[in-house]
Amino acid sequence: MSNLFDYIEWRGDIPFEQVPLNQIDALMFAHITYSLFDGLVPESFSESITFEQLAKNFKAAPDFEKRTNVGFLINKQTTELLFRCAESERYKKVKLCGMKVVFDEKKREQFAAILYSFGDVKILAFRGTDDTLMGWEEDFNLAYLDEIPAQVDALAYFKEAAAALKGNFVIVGHSKGGNLAVNTAVRCGEELQKRIDLVYNFDGPGFSKEFFASAEYKAMEKKISSVYPEFSVVGMLFNHPKKYQIVESSENAVMQHDAMSWQILGSAFVQKKRFNSGSIFFAKGFNKWVDGLSKEDRKTFVNALFNVINASGAKTIDEMQNNVLPCSAKMLAAYASLDRPTKKEVRHILGLFKESMESALPVIKLISR
Repeated sequence: MSNLFDYIEWRGDIPFEQVPLNQIDALMFAHITYSLFDGLVPESFSESITFEQLAKNFKAAPDFEKRTNVGFLINKQTTELLFRCAESERYKKVKLCGMKVVFDEKKREQFAAILYSFGDVKILAFRGTDDTLMGWEEDFNLAYLDEIPAQVDALAYFKEAAAALKGNFVIVGHSKGGNLAVNTAVRCGEELQKRIDLVYNFDGPGFSKEFFASAEYKAMEKKISSVYPEFSVVGMLFNHPKKYQIVESSENAVMQHDAMSWQILGSAFVQKKRFNSGSIFFAKGFNKWVDGLSKEDRKTFVNALFNVINASGAKTIDEMQNNVLPCSAKMLAAYASLDRPTKKEVRHILGLFKESMESALPVIKLISR
């Protein structure tokens, strides 16, 4: 079984001038974007730093230990992956610039982006959902908002990069970053679409049926590459593209969302023919449930859910894990304090979710035969 570390061992000595950018490189850039580069990568597009120098500065940073803690849900080896890239001929001279990080509690937004470049190639990468509860709340808001704040900022970021730099772009992202990559490419306008060579969506949550039926999406469809693990949960939220790859993972169940577990052979993914039946079950049930709710119902449920979660006082999943008992007590108290109509609505919505999941079982049994 081989992953991104093995890929660096196999291809790390071959520069991009000899072997051009491929989908594994795209995943590498998407995943490295989870690293906490704040203050180490220039914010402007006119200045840059190489992977090689960035790794040195990262190690020397006074808050090094804090920067290595990428959160409970992000692979702990992410920092080591950065260092391996910085030592390889393939990646060490790659330049990074345009670092942008947004945490806006008022907007309930978590957003980050970096631009990588070598030669004439420019890779614009959007960070996926991190360890912050606010980031997860923004993801849930996709259920009822036509546009979340991170999508607005992602589009603005691409327009700024396109105005500052000449040539074309490759846009990549994992998890929510994949959603931002697709949304940006579709909604950036006809002229900017011409400057996009490829879009890589790695297990990003989907969109409405209307989004995929739009002329703007149709114009970009052939340039969008979507990749999902065999057991995909995040990528199966809402509707996803008709064309996609399914990749083998060394992890089980929902942990397959970790892109560092995806299996690689040479410069390609080890592919599977179909999704795991559990993933299909979840997708069928969840999406039937969401489609059956009004936007107002979705908003009520998400707001109630995160009012309870945020009452824990924790800012990250890591904090919640380390303070399970006090956080749980505060959350139970917050649920108890909800008004009666809200409690009734939440119970009703959860009941519909149970019904939707149960109705998906016959389909899964049929598929699994």
